[in-house]
Amino acid sequence: MRMWGTVLDYFGGVQVDMDFGLDYDKLFLGLVRWLLPLTVCLLTEGIWLERKSRIETLARFRYGTDKRWWRVKFFRGFRLGMAVGTILFCIALASDGLSPAGISPETGRVFLLWLLHFATMLSFFIMLDLMGLKGAAPGALLLLEGVSFLAGILAGRLSMWMYGRWGMYFQSAWFDRETGVPVLIAIAAEGILVAASYAAGGSFLKRGGGK
Repeated sequence: MRMWGTVLDYFGGVQVDMDFGLDYDKLFLGLVRWLLPLTVCLLTEGIWLERKSRIETLARFRYGTDKRWWRVKFFRGFRLGMAVGTILFCIALASDGLSPAGISPETGRVFLLWLLHFATMLSFFIMLDLMGLKGAAPGALLLLEGVSFLAGILAGRLSMWMYGRWGMYFQSAWFDRETGVPVLIAIAAEGILVAASYAAGGSFLKRGGGK
């Protein structure tokens, strides 16, 4: 039996073997591991957003228009979150480099899928923060992640459209060509969701929200 390294354990997603029925203990342990780095990144982003909110009114006045202010707020928060995610992944990668498991040849694919998926969660988080759902946002996003993944395991033909599977290497066609989520579909869908989150924030401000 192969021993996975830290990268695959925490960033590769949940591996499900349906041949002998679902092992729920293994399933939920894998899900907890998957959610842990996402939780760390979201909480770090939340702390940063909370500190920035103290000078929010002044910043909006300085940028002149809500549209410009939202663009700066969104992309600054986005860059910070992506940097935190990348650093956390590199720490796991360094850990694997020093462990008997070593660094897997799948590492690049794992990183791509995980980071793009986190980018989607991050854009949702920044949008929800704008709308005043600061405290509830991390919990809501993690709940969406877990529930949609579990639904995807049982959804049959619709499973490829379940959000919670998209960032997982073990749930992708790269790992399982027969039942895995097509990688291009996942990447395209997540790109659309990031753009939609940004557009939703602009629309919210246009209607007078966030005052």
